[in-house]
Amino acid sequence: MRNAKRSYICKITKIIVKCSNKSKQMAIQKSSIKLSGKLGDLVHYQRNEKYFTKSAAQGDHQFSAGSIAAQQSFGLGSTMGKHLKLALKPLLDTYQYEGIHNRLTEACKQIFRAGPVLKKESKQFTDHNIKLLTGLNLNKYTHFDALVRSNPIHLSFGADGLVKLSIAEHIPSTCFYLNKKTHAVSIQFLFSIIDLETPAYTHLLASELVIPLREPLFHKKEGKIQLPSLEGKLVICTTQVRYYQHAEMQYHSGNRKLIAAEITHVAHIKNGSLVSYPPTLQKKTVKKAAETPSVPINWE
Repeated sequence: MRNAKRSYICKITKIIVKCSNKSKQMAIQKSSIKLSGKLGDLVHYQRNEKYFTKSAAQGDHQFSAGSIAAQQSFGLGSTMGKHLKLALKPLLDTYQYEGIHNRLTEACKQIFRAGPVLKKESKQFTDHNIKLLTGLNLNKYTHFDALVRSNPIHLSFGADGLVKLSIAEHIPSTCFYLNKKTHAVSIQFLFSIIDLETPAYTHLLASELVIPLREPLFHKKEGKIQLPSLEGKLVICTTQVRYYQHAEMQYHSGNRKLIAAEITHVAHIKNGSLVSYPPTLQKKTVKKAAETPSVPINWE
């Protein structure tokens, strides 16, 4: 009964489908009855509000090496994009940066497509040039460099988890964005320590650093931040800048154009040492979140 019904549908299909040209590969469906799906040796489908019919592919399709590589990079990039989104969860929960998942996924796909750093076949993310994540912007409305004109802050990472922080002497009004709506700038570091084997995530949010913008001079400052064991881990530091609007500094600006964040440091520690990767150029140009463990800055 089923075969007889299918045969009948196929016959009806061939009658109601009228070709807009003489091509046997594709035809526009002109009938008032529109079909979708595969029936017999024909495939019916919709594209741009029009319905088409074409012959079904015969035999097993053989994908090219390029197509297979593209499929692999897409799958691996999607998986890593999810991992990085979880690693950035404290910032994303608080400020809900829009479209970040797609940007993280695309960045990871590009890293996988470029191939491993060493000449070998590898699907391990840390075998590829992870430094390409450096400079990835989180807020699509405002880039980090638009709010930090000349960054006086420098971080250096050690394999033992010690992060050295240095803030050069500077004039705040020339380094940061200053207008009648901004009174002080807040800078904060999120350290995401990722174990890709598990996977597992450790989030540490450094103490907030507030710099009044109308101070004539900010004197040089140095400090240290001690992170837990980093052996075998992927470490991502995200720097966020946001502005206070009032002298009382009771709350931050809710203006999404006065908030920016980007991935500023990426490192992988293996066998007690920082893994060397090809250098990359830096880019130029609410729901209450769960409490994130903080890590102090020990000023010298």
